[in-house]
Amino acid sequence: MVSLVDGVLLAALVGTNACVLPLYLKLKRLDRAQAEYGRAVAASGHALASAGEAVRSFTGEGRAVLEALSAKIDEAKATLDALEAGRRDAARAEGGR
Repeated sequence: MVSLVDGVLLAALVGTNACVLPLYLKLKRLDRAQAEYGRAVAASGHALASAGEAVRSFTGEGRAVLEALSAKIDEAKATLDALEAGRRDAARAEGGR
């Protein structure tokens, strides 16, 4: 009788191991996939931080370029005004002769 009970318990243990082993392997694969996903999310976070810094830098540099361009445009307008005034003065001087 004892050997029959031992045989049934051994069969149940073998059956349980046969069911648990695939689950254990699936959990190991899931753990590896989760770790890879975590690394990908961290890399994405770093990439987004770098992109944000690039945008901030671009905005600051763009503002500086815009200010320099505005100053050059004002300088060009002043030069054009001076040239136009000189042209008018020359035209009046020729017309007065």
